[in-house]
Amino acid sequence: MNQREKNSTASSTIPPDDPKRNLTLAQPDKDQSLPHIGLVGDTYTIAVTGDETNGRFCVIDMHIPPGGGPPPHRHDFEIYPA
Repeated sequence: MNQREKNSTASSTIPPDDPKRNLTLAQPDKDQSLPHIGLVGDTYTIAVTGDETNGRFCVIDMHIPPGGGPPPHRHDFEIYPA
């Protein structure tokens, strides 16, 4: 098994549920306390942070006007399933 297969296998394992976890309700259209980031004409709102998901993921609400957004690209640190 190569390193990519090992990483893919490890990242696809769902951890056991934690019944003590806090529920997070994201309302980016109503919650004005959420951080908004303006970048080259786009607006990104951090709706759920990594702190709220034990570092597993975040949720970003993106308002990108027609023709906006970054050009096609990739992130080498992301792991894609085989």
